[in-house]
Amino acid sequence: MRHALQWVVATVLLAALVVGCGDEARDMEAEGGDTDSETEYDGPAGTMSGTVLAPNGTIPISGALVYISGSSGPEIPDNAYCYECEDMTGKNWTLTSADGTFHLENVPAGQNNLIVRKGFFQRQRNVTVEADSHLNVPVEYTTLPADNSSDGKDQIPNYAVLMAHPDQIFDLLAKIGMGELSGGSLLFGTETFDIYNDDLYQPGYEDSEMLFFDEETLNHYHMIFLPCFASAVGLAFADGNRQLVRDYVAGGGKIYNSCCVAYWTEPTFPEYLEFYGDDTSHAWDVGRISPTPLGTAGTINDPELRDWFAVVLPSSDPDAVSFQNGYTRVDELIPVDDGHGTEEDDWWVVPYSWVDGSASDDYSGYPLMTTYNYDCGKIFYSVYETSPEGSATLTPQEYLLLYIILEVGVCEGDYGVE
Repeated sequence: MRHALQWVVATVLLAALVVGCGDEARDMEAEGGDTDSETEYDGPAGTMSGTVLAPNGTIPISGALVYISGSSGPEIPDNAYCYECEDMTGKNWTLTSADGTFHLENVPAGQNNLIVRKGFFQRQRNVTVEADSHLNVPVEYTTLPADNSSDGKDQIPNYAVLMAHPDQIFDLLAKIGMGELSGGSLLFGTETFDIYNDDLYQPGYEDSEMLFFDEETLNHYHMIFLPCFASAVGLAFADGNRQLVRDYVAGGGKIYNSCCVAYWTEPTFPEYLEFYGDDTSHAWDVGRISPTPLGTAGTINDPELRDWFAVVLPSSDPDAVSFQNGYTRVDELIPVDDGHGTEEDDWWVVPYSWVDGSASDDYSGYPLMTTYNYDCGKIFYSVYETSPEGSATLTPQEYLLLYIILEVGVCEGDYGVE
């Protein structure tokens, strides 16, 4: 009898070990632990699909990272940092298509943590998948958050915007869901980003020089927006903060700069863009070609951007995108072998033109929107800006601005084997 009892106990323990190992293997497969990246999960499984949208719940997000995990996703640091792509090898992951859709096969049955990320936006939700069935993920689970949540499952970028006219970038951020709109304009006080008074003033906000008060203040932000006419601090102030701005970008900070205030970035990073005329002049409007705003048309160079543009504005011609409110011109993009670029480019800084002028005018063949890396950070300079205030809908050039702003926040490197 005692031998029989020992046999029963041993059998139970062995079964428990097998089940435990099975659960551990499932967690490791979902996490990408130490399991062979070539070995797929072979337990009970289902499939899932969904759509990733901007915080406003209407604009599809292309190239968003979607994956499942047995635990929480990584917490996004609350400051500028070197954001390198996480190695997703062995995990069940994908990137969204141009229309924001995704599909995952072989999802382990049971509860999984679904993580959606685009740049510094991240949302996590628990989903339950039944074996041999398909889950249509509720869109509210895959809509990028408009604000941070107390439990850390929703995270948004730390954005700082200098308030200026006519490039009212704060209205564009509100249009994508980071604030409430009133007649097409931001309802001040509802925004989930920080505003600093500059060319425009609203009571209750600090002045723009406070953004550059010290390294800690500036480095709190993943991205800062220095839009057209944001120049109230004066040229001497900009000159005095060159090294602070350069260090901010080197450490992972991102900058949006536009139109008539290229002086924020051109003297700070003079190597990479050649502006029209004397781009060493001590003036805000480096590269200015006209005293009045110019309109033009542009052709989209980036293939992924072209695909997305065809989704959000299917009736628009990607080779004749309408632009308005341009004053300056970039004449040349200059690749530089100075060690400040990315590994992918052999450490060269290689400026990239997302859109070139396509009309027979002063912008023909010249870059309209360009980005370049500098160490861990990135600069986005646009000769064009947001459209005139008052419209709750996005214009073609605002769609392009939105896409590139989100892309500027994306990690450097690759995710591994999909």
